[in-house]
Parts: sequence; C-alpha cells; structure tokens
Amino acid sequence: MPELPEVETIARRLDPLVTGRRLDKVKVLREKSFQGEVSEVIGATVKRVWRRAKLLVIDLDNGKHLLTHLKMTGQLIFVDKKAKVGGGHPTKDWLDQLPGKHTRVVLKFFPSGTLFFNDMRVFGWMKIGDDRVLVQEINKYGPDIIDPKLTPKHFYQLLQSSRRAVKLIILDSHKVAGVGNIYACDSLNLAKISPFRPANSLTQEESQRLLKSLRQVVNLGIKHQGATISNYMTADGVKGGYQDIIRVYGKEGLPCPNCGAPIVKTKQGGRGTYWCEKCQK
Repeated sequence: MPELPEVETIARRLDPLVTGRRLDKVKVLREKSFQGEVSEVIGATVKRVWRRAKLLVIDLDNGKHLLTHLKMTGQLIFVDKKAKVGGGHPTKDWLDQLPGKHTRVVLKFFPSGTLFFNDMRVFGWMKIGDDRVLVQEINKYGPDIIDPKLTPKHFYQLLQSSRRAVKLIILDSHKVAGVGNIYACDSLNLAKISPFRPANSLTQEESQRLLKSLRQVVNLGIKHQGATISNYMTADGVKGGYQDIIRVYGKEGLPCPNCGAPIVKTKQGGRGTYWCEKCQK
C-alpha cells in the first residue's frame, strides 16, 4: 500500500501534467469505485494536485475536489500524445492497452490527455466532494508526520495517551499520518527504541528522538520516490529507490546498522516487525 512518500511522489509527478487541463468527460466503469455526481465536475479545470496523508487530491476551479485513495492495488495512469505516466500498484495494466480489465474510472481532459484509475482488488476509491467533504476526509487522519504543526510536545502527549506498543501507535493513521510499516521499522531502529515498548513509557527525550527519526526516514522516502516493496511504482513508471537504503525492513538475519547484531523478525499487530533486540530498548 502506498504510504506518504509514495503518494507524495505521485502527486508531484501528476501535478504538472494535469494542472490547467479541463475535465471533459468522466466514465465510471465500476460504481463501487466512484462516489458523487459526474455532472458536478464536467467542464471544470484542474488547479493543482496534492496530497494529505494517503489521499491524493485534485482541486478544480469550480470549488470541487476529486479525492483518490489507492488502498492496496490502486493505480493512476495518465496518457496523452507525449507521455504515459503512472503511479501505484505496477500490474500489467501499465503495459496493456487502456482501459483494461481493472480500469474502474476514466477521466478525459480537453484539449488532450486521459487519466485512468485502475484497481485490481477494488478496495480503492475516487470521490467528488466540496470543501466540506474534503475537510471531513482529512479530519479522519492525524497530522502528517512531517507537518511542522506536529510539535515535539504534541507528539509526546500523543504517545503518553496510550499504553499500546509504540509501533502500533505510529502506524495508526488516526493518531499520526504517513508512517507505513517499512518506515516505522526503520525509524524505530534509527531511534534505538523497541517497537514493543508501551508508548507512554517513552521519556520526553526518547519521544523527541523518535519524532526526529521518523521525519528523517520519511523525508528520505520522499527524496528517493518511495520503496518498490509492496508493489509501488512512481508516476513515470520508474520504481522508487528507498529500498536501496532500507535500514532493517526485510533484512532478517543481516547486521543491524547501529550495532551489528542480527536483525530479527517478529509478528506484531498482524504485520512483520524487523528490529534489533540488542540496541533497541
């Protein structure tokens, strides 16, 4: 599932391609994948493409927004006479003629260009909304981990409010947004904090160290355009590069970058947790 670095990369790549284009036609091929009245966006021009948490938002000049959540297997592919660029789950839809069997929504622009929303497992969705709907969706998430408004004091208070394992807290998008499993494992290792520690057991200094590590790792993810693990591909069809600098995720048995002890893998909250038993306390 694309996380903050991956969705941010898609937004940055699609923004210059679709901004300024007028939405001429919307074809819904799977009703479950689309919410809203198509007539509300026809004729509107794209103002910008941006991200909040794992939501990709297309702002239109008539006050409406197109919200997209890729979930596990969603994919956005933009095609015009000059380019074919995509982002999300790299299924063979990328190579096949579009629309394909997994295409759920087709957005046609004037004077040219088409954006295809594909979703093999049909968990993702596209939704039309006004400012009120946009705020409602955004309010489902905690602050982005890289948002300066998330102060060290606020983050510490967030951790102090729960006895759940710290890794489960930072993965909870209702608490803080944008931290996927890969980035959580790497950040906790960088901060030398056990993923199994109760969140409220962290001291103020440890909390600040973890926040700094989370931001460092997520920003590296953005810089390297995400990770190819979990089937992520950037908007120009090129896989992300974060997997080349991963600290511990997927590296069971390899030496810890902090102390050299072997990385172990443990199940936690239904997900694989990679960590160092020696230096992560």
